[in-house]
Amino acid sequence: MKTRVVVMMGGPSSEHEVSLASGRMVYEALAGNAEYAVQALVIDRQGHWSLEANPKAVVPAPADAKAAPIPREYAMNGISLLKSTDVVFLAFHGAFGEDGTLQGLLEALGIPYTGSGPLASALAMNKGKAKELFRYHQIPVARELQFASRVLAHDIHNAVASIESQLGYPVVVKPNTGGSSVGVAIAEERDQLVDALQLARQFGVDVMVEEKLSGREVTCAVLEELDGGLRALPIIEIVPKAGVFFDFQSKYADGGADEICPAPLDPDTADLVQKMAIAAHEALGCEGFSRTDLFLTPRGVIVLEVNTIPGMTPNSLLPKAARAAGISFEELMDRLVRLALKRFRNA
Repeated sequence: MKTRVVVMMGGPSSEHEVSLASGRMVYEALAGNAEYAVQALVIDRQGHWSLEANPKAVVPAPADAKAAPIPREYAMNGISLLKSTDVVFLAFHGAFGEDGTLQGLLEALGIPYTGSGPLASALAMNKGKAKELFRYHQIPVARELQFASRVLAHDIHNAVASIESQLGYPVVVKPNTGGSSVGVAIAEERDQLVDALQLARQFGVDVMVEEKLSGREVTCAVLEELDGGLRALPIIEIVPKAGVFFDFQSKYADGGADEICPAPLDPDTADLVQKMAIAAHEALGCEGFSRTDLFLTPRGVIVLEVNTIPGMTPNSLLPKAARAAGISFEELMDRLVRLALKRFRNA
């Protein structure tokens, strides 16, 4: 009997369209595997759940559509679509699908799923909490300040004064939760900082302001082996071309960035980056796979953040690193499903 796989994609987050792109490619890769019977479950921006015979035909809502919590009746009806599922492949990015919310629901339902559990997912999504853990484990991170959105709405000028006195310029302003560089901006002077704070607070409850690091940006994926060991994949160096940093346009526009794999690093630096990626993965308690973004700076290697569900198209960074390690996209998707099933059998 074939293993029944549901690929879940979409969701109410600002990364809805990116999730659809990942989900479609995952669906195609698994549908070509004779061992699986695959269905696509799409959640639209308003929270409707639907099984789609052809996920390529799904048209996303406009990017400026307002995201809202999934209504209870939609979720209850949607859960019923999972009743005959053997394993769920989570192809979500951002809130609800990557932050531990859906992971917790699937845990309660006893349904195996790909990737990290609720706690690791929530910690990785919350950049501030992740950095607290990294510091505890002596993993170097950038200096930062955090502000609640309600505080910024009430007195943004006091926040600006704190940033100027403690971090100076330039700084990177970002929502404390979220991904794909949505709502992220660089500020090099006061007016830019005010605008950046106003932008970031639209995307989350808290805003993080970090010192802007100088150096080379790299990313390193970690893949769990079927025997439980961890393997750091070849490192990728990222050289943005479409923007001044690896922003949304650089990530997703054609030719938006040069992604050099394997990165041209000396053996000692490469070894350190891979060890730090594994250390970050373990510090958060990630499972299955992850991808850690880092900066090579004059004062050493600095960890930026960990992604628990990175992009899953063949040209995304994790699949590209896997390909450099001799693992095809189809093989990678198959392995992630097998890891999910193995984890729940051993639980």
